[in-house]
Amino acid sequence: MRAVLRFVNYKTIRDPDGEFTYEARCVSGDDTECGTESMVLGSDAAVNDWMAHHTAQTGHQRFKRSFEDYAIVEPTS
Repeated sequence: MRAVLRFVNYKTIRDPDGEFTYEARCVSGDDTECGTESMVLGSDAAVNDWMAHHTAQTGHQRFKRSFEDYAIVEPTS
């Protein structure tokens, strides 16, 4: 039996119907991190505002930001 192999290239795109979410966690601190976390927010601007507000209240300036989206993988032509 003989097999024919065909290679297909794929591309990944953001799903335009998918939701984007943003979060941040304060990692400021000498011995231990502050650990205060934002809620899941719907825009980059909203998470930036949350971080600015936390900094104004605490003086903390270091954060870990997380971003999630949905992706579609489809073959290229």
